[in-house]
Amino acid sequence: MTKQITNLYRIRALKDFDDVKAGDLGGFIEKEANLSHEGNCWVYDDAWVYGHARVCHNAKIRHNSQICGHVYGNAEIYGKAFISQYAKIYDNACVYGIAHVADYVYGNAHVGGSARVYTEAHIYDNAHLSHNAWVYNYAVVNSRAKIYGKVYGNASVGGNAEVYGAVYGNAKISYYAKVWGKAYGKAKLNRQSKLRVVPKNCEVYESDNVVKIVDTEE
Repeated sequence: MTKQITNLYRIRALKDFDDVKAGDLGGFIEKEANLSHEGNCWVYDDAWVYGHARVCHNAKIRHNSQICGHVYGNAEIYGKAFISQYAKIYDNACVYGIAHVADYVYGNAHVGGSARVYTEAHIYDNAHLSHNAWVYNYAVVNSRAKIYGKVYGNASVGGNAEVYGAVYGNAKISYYAKVWGKAYGKAKLNRQSKLRVVPKNCEVYESDNVVKIVDTEE
C-alpha cells in the first residue's frame, strides 16, 4: 500500500483587496483551481485548501483550518475546523473551533466547538451548533435553534429550541422547547404543546407526553 503525498503551495496576493495587500503571503493550496480569482476570497495564515476544495466569491479561510469541500458566498472558516470533500458552506455561515463538517451549513448558521455535521444534514438560518453537538442522518436544524447534544435520523429542530440531550427518529422540536433527555419517534414539541422542557432521564416519543426513565438496577 503506497501513501499518497499532497504538495501544498503558499499563495501570494496579486492585488489589494479587503485587508489584504498585493504581495502579502497567505495560506496554502494544492492547485490553482482550489482558490477562485473572482471576488475577494482568500486563504489566510496557515490554513490548507486542497483536494476537491473550491473557495470562491468572498469566502475567507483562516488560522489552521483545512478545506476539502466547497466554501463560497461570504462564509468564513477559522480555528482548526475541517471541511470535508462533499461539504458546502455558503451564504454568511461560519465554521470554527475544531468542528468537522461533511454536509450543508448556510444562511447565518454557526458551527463551532467540537461539533460534527454528517450524512446529509442541513444547518441553516441562525442555528448554532457548539460544544459536542452532533447532527447527522438527514437531520435538519434551522431558525434560531441551539444544539449542544445530538440530532439525527430525520429529526428536525427549529424555533428557539435548545437540545442538550438527543432528538432523533422523526421527532420535531421547535418554539422554546428544551430537551435535556430524549425526544424521538412521533415526538412533537411546538407552540401548541403543554410541555416545554424534557428533563434529563426523561423521554418523549409520541406527541408531547413525557415519560420518566426508571433505572431498574439494584
